[in-house]
Amino acid sequence: MKFNKKYLLIFLFLFFIPLVLSLSNEQNISVEEQAKICLNESEVILNELMSENFSVLRVNDTFIQGKNLYDAQILLKEKNRNHDFSLVLPYCNEIKLINKKAIESRDEFFALKKFYSEIDVEEMNTSSIDEIILEIENETRDERYENVKPLIDKAYDEILNVKADYITSNIFYNVVARNLKQFFYENWIYFIFSLGILFLLFLIYKNTISRIIINRKIYRLEIRKKNLTNLIKEAQYEFFSKGKISEGTYNIRVKKFAELVRDINRQIPLLKESLFKLKKSKS
Repeated sequence: MKFNKKYLLIFLFLFFIPLVLSLSNEQNISVEEQAKICLNESEVILNELMSENFSVLRVNDTFIQGKNLYDAQILLKEKNRNHDFSLVLPYCNEIKLINKKAIESRDEFFALKKFYSEIDVEEMNTSSIDEIILEIENETRDERYENVKPLIDKAYDEILNVKADYITSNIFYNVVARNLKQFFYENWIYFIFSLGILFLLFLIYKNTISRIIINRKIYRLEIRKKNLTNLIKEAQYEFFSKGKISEGTYNIRVKKFAELVRDINRQIPLLKESLFKLKKSKS
């Protein structure tokens, strides 16, 4: 028992001494050295993102800001002025966070597209899903990775909703189609008879329906002609009596209204002629 405790203590001593020394060395690293190391790590992250075809505008801008700030602190130090290299560290941390979110967003987006492709059906209306996918791609391209995760969750929900609606509508369509098919099969004689009656009624009252339609067209044209005539009178009153409108405006209005009235005057006789022919054919 004593033998085992002795070797256990030696093992613990040998294990923890390097760990303590390592932590001690890290604490002894100056803030300037930490800033330099973090900038080097940030540059490695930037290059890795570029090699994997990520957009790096945001990361590059953050890195440049951190690098410029580091260079400024170097100049202040050389001039024996107050300097603070710890100001550089937040930029490095931001780059690490962006890198983490970029990788996570890419992997989650890949999984989403794989899931989407597996349940996509040609007849499904997937426009709402495609809009979210496009929005995710835009956010990724603009490096707003913090917005990607909520959109991915939204896309999953929308895919499931669209799939559920498609299944429900399919079931409803099949039930209705089956019932209609059964109905027509059982009542096809009555259906054909009803169509025949409707066709016969159309032939009998065709002229009457046509006259009603033509009379309504003539009535609408006459109302429109009356309104246009009133607009011409109103323009004349505003120009000659009140002087509210210029001569150019007056001429344009009157000319346009007069053209519309002449067009109506051409249409009304043609319609009346068609009406007369219908009456004549009936007699």
